[in-house]
Amino acid sequence: MNEPEKKWQESQTSGWKNDKNEIVGFFKRFDLEISDLYNHIISLDYTRMQVICYLLSKIRKAVKICDFLDTLERESNEDVDAIKIFFLISHAEITMDNFGLPDSKGELVNKFFESVAEKLKYKIKTSLGNETKIKEISFSDILYKIRCEYAHKGNHTGKIFKNRKTKHNDTKNLFLFKDGNKDIFGECGLTYQEFANIYIEALTNNIKKFSGYTG
Repeated sequence: MNEPEKKWQESQTSGWKNDKNEIVGFFKRFDLEISDLYNHIISLDYTRMQVICYLLSKIRKAVKICDFLDTLERESNEDVDAIKIFFLISHAEITMDNFGLPDSKGELVNKFFESVAEKLKYKIKTSLGNETKIKEISFSDILYKIRCEYAHKGNHTGKIFKNRKTKHNDTKNLFLFKDGNKDIFGECGLTYQEFANIYIEALTNNIKKFSGYTG
């Protein structure tokens, strides 16, 4: 390693160490305490530390964008759920790719959510309201199909998440998504914030696995 590269790595590492309080505070917003995990991250070799810290920077930016979209929804009644899903599911895909998994994009998303599957599979699913018999589509496939609809066709219309003002836990929001050329009805029993909490939990679990954290 030449001297400029060494100084660059030392500068980045110092910056990541100084970011600890801000990053720990970000995760507390999602009811997660990662102080010990972050200490572990900044003790890793530079290569693994860089991968994780870059992903942490990306998720913080994605959540800021989603916060802005929340404001548009709240103040102007804008349809923003599919755009939120696009940013988060794209980040899930990037995370698992950076962690070295060789799978297809859809499978990367599926593996990202493996540790929290029980919290999502009954909350995001195909609806009994579909008129014709359809094959079962997993919650991760539904999320990935919504992400692709926005990415490839610009389709961002329709509310997906449950209204945050709804008081009943068993209330679900009905939404429409595409499976190929077929229109499919889905059901979501989560608010955006509930989904975001589960998403960040999955991200944390994947970081622990990649970094070898056992605390």
